[in-house]
Amino acid sequence: MDIQWYPGHMTKARRQILADLKLVDIVIELIDARVPQSSRNPDIPEIHRKPYVIAATKIDLADAVRTKVWMDFWREKQEKVVLVNILAGQGIGALNREIHNSLPNLPRIPRALIVGIPNVGKSSLINRLSGKSGAKTGAKPGVTRGKQWIKSSHFQFLDTPGILWPKFDSQEVARKLATIAAIKDDIVDWEENAVWLLNFLRINYCGCIKARYNLSEDHEDTLAEIGRRRGCLQAGGIVDKRQAAHILLQDFRSGRLGPITLELPERKGEPHAE
Repeated sequence: MDIQWYPGHMTKARRQILADLKLVDIVIELIDARVPQSSRNPDIPEIHRKPYVIAATKIDLADAVRTKVWMDFWREKQEKVVLVNILAGQGIGALNREIHNSLPNLPRIPRALIVGIPNVGKSSLINRLSGKSGAKTGAKPGVTRGKQWIKSSHFQFLDTPGILWPKFDSQEVARKLATIAAIKDDIVDWEENAVWLLNFLRINYCGCIKARYNLSEDHEDTLAEIGRRRGCLQAGGIVDKRQAAHILLQDFRSGRLGPITLELPERKGEPHAE
């Protein structure tokens, strides 16, 4: 089943973001460190007209070795990227400095526009940077529906709804976004996504599934075996694969499978790395 999700409020939000650019001094784009390229929205290139900083969030859930590869890649491209663990406060000071360093001659406190895909941590970051809890937060995509100005003694932040783009050209990108919960779970086939994730992990992180679910060997139907191990059984001993898929995806999202990054940089002249 192809994954497409672009609810009406995102069209309105995109127009509002472009209109609000004239009100701000700098743009901060949040990306998810587990999918650094797939979590960048290609549909709003106009935001680059302003000074621009990228904050890679959820670095505690990402593979540190792969994150270093990404940081080297971004340095080569001369992009300003700060690694952030919002819950722990890691990287908040560095991001604060990067914002001010990008606006050295500004005679007043900076006005920053925060953009990013759903569920990447925009409101949580604003609350951290401002020292307040004015921005609404939530674990599901789509919590923020309208713009919110959050003020502090050092910044003014404009929080915006998370937006995707009207059509995913690559279902591989769509799968990754669904896996990190940037796409509403209601429209995703959980079993298909779990099988996709298992195939990726089998190639790139072969030990994490066996370790998490106490599997001593490879199984023809790993998802069903996970379901058996976790008691996802229906009448007659039939495995509820949807429930097993839910467990697997939640274990990934929470970091219980270990730190995992789902992609590597694509360099000019080279195939996309996984």
